Amino acid sequence: PLHQQPQAVVSTQSTGETVKEVKITDRQHSQPAVVSVKNLTTLRHYLDMAPPEQKEASYKYLLHDNVTLELNPSHPIIRELSEMREGSPDIAGLVAAQLFDNALINANLVHDPRRMVPRINQLLDSLLKGRKGPAE
Repeated sequence: PLHQQPQAVVSTQSTGETVKEVKITDRQHSQPAVVSVKNLTTLRHYLDMAPPEQKEASYKYLLHDNVTLELNPSHPIIRELSEMREGSPDIAGLVAAQLFDNALINANLVHDPRRMVPRINQLLDSLLKGRKGPAE
């Protein structure tokens, strides 16, 4: 069950070393996942002040093991992802990593979103290969 094992849906391996914890949220929101970070306002202030050439390193350092990923168990993406982990673990891992990055974007905690493009392309490729046209 999702409530007992949120890590079975989104593992810390798929989200990287940034995530301290994955848990089920009881907050009402329309997103499949959100992030919470201790001292978020202060953290954003430090990140805004970092020199441009040090932004990426600053993000990695300040977010390392400081982020909690909260999953919305009623969201259709989370429910589908929970089922997908069994049959398509590779794609489920890509989706989980993208959900995490989407949550970071919503929290304004992504410095360079271009690093996501290869993963998004993999997901699009998987989606399109899985589609069957009317002639098939």
